Amino acid sequence: MKKRLLLPLLFSLISVAQASNVTNIGWSDLQGKVAPYHDPFKELTGEQLYNLSLYARITGIKKQSPEKVTEAMQKEAEDAKVMLENEKIDIAYMFEQRFIIMKKRQQAAMATNKLLIDTNIEIAGYMLPLEFDGELVTEFLLVPTIGACSHEPVPSPNQLILVKAENAIKANSLYMPIKISGILRTTAQAKDLYLVDGQKNIDLSYRVDNALVEPFIGTR
Repeated sequence: MKKRLLLPLLFSLISVAQASNVTNIGWSDLQGKVAPYHDPFKELTGEQLYNLSLYARITGIKKQSPEKVTEAMQKEAEDAKVMLENEKIDIAYMFEQRFIIMKKRQQAAMATNKLLIDTNIEIAGYMLPLEFDGELVTEFLLVPTIGACSHEPVPSPNQLILVKAENAIKANSLYMPIKISGILRTTAQAKDLYLVDGQKNIDLSYRVDNALVEPFIGTR
């Protein structure tokens, strides 16, 4: 009789111990560390960025297909160049930095937090379903904001989690607020997301398999 009474207590203690090992994290915790770098584009104003991109676009077209550049386009490019030079913007240097900075930004967007890999984590976010079984969701993206990946920009790969639920969940609405818990794994893959306005290919840095999914109510 004592053994029968002890067993439920033992299982209860195990559950409490497992719950205490869960690390509650926020989205910023998922960002990995990268070597610091100087991004000269952050120092430009919106107007300067516009003029630089305008000049780059038209000069690029002129180089590839000069017949497509009209007099009006050429005038726009020249005006943009003059404005940039008057504001002491080194156009040649900025053009050299484009691909260097782009690569560094991509590295920062993909970088994972190695301290969290293989850790039992809990995080709140919004469900963006990928696979349905009737009204039940079996696989989804956990995203940090409402509208992410649809009418809002796609977050960085290290700000998305591919989730495979332990049990299928009934999706009451798109972007349903939830929290998940499970072992965080790193992954480098892409998933197709089918939306009303078309298909998108989403790059991912994280996944959680067999996740426990619960509704979430509260301040995130």
